[in-house]
Amino acid sequence: MTRRRLAGVVAAITLLAACTGTPNATERGVGSASAQPSSTAAVPGTTLPTESASQSPAGSESMPSSAALTSTPAPSGCQAGNRVAVGSQQTFVKIPTAGHAMALTLDMGGRLDPAIDILNFLIANGVCATLFPTGAMAQTPQGQQVMAIVRAHPELFEIGNHTMHHCNLVSGGGGSPTAAPCTGVNPTAAFVRTELTDAAAILEHFSGQPPAPYWRPPYGVVNQAVRDAAASVGYTKTFLWDIDTIDWKPIADGGPTAQQIAAKVMSKAVDGSIVLMHLGGYETLAALKMMVPGLRDRGFVLTSLSDLLN
Repeated sequence: MTRRRLAGVVAAITLLAACTGTPNATERGVGSASAQPSSTAAVPGTTLPTESASQSPAGSESMPSSAALTSTPAPSGCQAGNRVAVGSQQTFVKIPTAGHAMALTLDMGGRLDPAIDILNFLIANGVCATLFPTGAMAQTPQGQQVMAIVRAHPELFEIGNHTMHHCNLVSGGGGSPTAAPCTGVNPTAAFVRTELTDAAAILEHFSGQPPAPYWRPPYGVVNQAVRDAAASVGYTKTFLWDIDTIDWKPIADGGPTAQQIAAKVMSKAVDGSIVLMHLGGYETLAALKMMVPGLRDRGFVLTSLSDLLN
């Protein structure tokens, strides 16, 4: 081939490359978001691997994907905080019209030792949940930490009212962390209203969320008189449950193991199930580590009560 013909071929190849838009090494530079396909858009503060870096030799550690580099994953098909209107009185054991989804709910009325770890696990796995704190526990140092996490993650967590002192609102007694405010009490309508409104002021102050119209009666004990009193101060949505994990009871006292909790929830879960757990549950965190992937493998969306209702 003559030198002139060779130069012409080289020029043609160069022109073809320019027309097809094939990037050179400089144009494909790391950190250029526009150089990445839309499905792998760069995460702020991270660097996606280049084409050559993704082709790791056998036995070497590959670069994590952009999703793996995200510190807090997006909720997995769930949302929280989209509360329904006050409306008329309703009591829910489950919400079967919600589709293939279920709610993990966590009461906060006593022991709180594993609470922060439980919430961090839910955050790390993009799990939405509804929490029912008492006003008394929300004021404690640990409770304030919990409320701060709720405030920081409204996309995952919403709250309902669990009263001020966790008294039995039908027959009196009960109470947590101390029985004193509930001892010898005749739970009149005025008492029920005060338990809810006192707690609401504390919960909203620390979490940034007004809990109404959601509430859960302590011990699940409720009657129509109590419902009427609650509704008179805006609490028209009473939430009970169809799966009770009994996670508040330690194994030494006959409580369930993590494996038993997980097996119970996964075997009983149906569309619209409401699972009762506790932020102070003894085996709750270990059970969640089995339940969350297990339920998702069955196609369940783990979400908030608001999301089920909507």
